Amino acid sequence: MSLSFVQAQALLHSSFIVHTSVGTVELRLIEATEIARPGLPAEYRTPMLLVFSAPASPVLAQDNYYFDHQSLGRHFWSVAPVIPPANRPITANNEPLNFYQVLFN
Repeated sequence: MSLSFVQAQALLHSSFIVHTSVGTVELRLIEATEIARPGLPAEYRTPMLLVFSAPASPVLAQDNYYFDHQSLGRHFWSVAPVIPPANRPITANNEPLNFYQVLFN
């Protein structure tokens, strides 16, 4: 199953469990953005970008990971670390967060 933008928007602020070589890490979906598609034929889906927040440790390297979500099941996505977004979420105890993106094109 391919993730649509509408599905991604419905999952904002929900948690995904990511499987890494050091165990599982919880990532929270904080942003879903459609990317402009000038010149892209109609039969191709509109590209989108998902941004996740995660605990400061462990740091995830740019790589492919299995993501589990209660509603979506398991998916294998390519993840890259990114700088914090302008509207950076604040934790209850001001702990630092890392941010990651998944690009669908």
